[in-house]
Amino acid sequence: MPLPITHALAPVAAAIIIPDRRVQWRLVIAAALASALPDVDSFSHWIWGMPSPSAPLPPWWHRGAAHSLFVAVAVGCLAAAMHKHLRVRATTAGLVVGAAMASHGILDMLSNGGVPVAYLWPLSSARLFADWRPIHSSPIEPAHFIAQALTRLGEETWQLILPMFAIALLIRAMLMMKRNWAREGASGGAGSAAADGEL
Repeated sequence: MPLPITHALAPVAAAIIIPDRRVQWRLVIAAALASALPDVDSFSHWIWGMPSPSAPLPPWWHRGAAHSLFVAVAVGCLAAAMHKHLRVRATTAGLVVGAAMASHGILDMLSNGGVPVAYLWPLSSARLFADWRPIHSSPIEPAHFIAQALTRLGEETWQLILPMFAIALLIRAMLMMKRNWAREGASGGAGSAAADGEL
């Protein structure tokens, strides 16, 4: 699975795309936290203990209910209710925060390691992987947490973080060019109209 910091950087990369509006960084921070939030269930085995090997993984296990699309929708509704604190409209807060959290499960389903994701819980307890899983996910063991986490971060920097920001910057540049061309066209048209009026 991608590390929580990688998940959290996805909304930050998305915020870079917007070229001509003032970004509400409270909203970006809330989206980043929501994007990383599902991994709180990584500590579930310390709280609830290990599940039976012969039984299906319970919803509270890693990549379970916390990674669900419907839990993300619920968190989005909570963000909408708190939109004044985020200084945006309720629909904006709900959509951005909800989509950020929902993206976590999608990225995990695209990874080649770990357990499948209960993305449709509670409608279905089935755990899912995507057919195409390009994200390499090396294991992290508690005994070697720091070294293996740094190795994983290095892998994800090349696989996800740099491509995310490169694509965001490219889209931003294209939008800015489109906006500038539109302004030049409008000013050129106004100049031509003024010249025709003088004639």
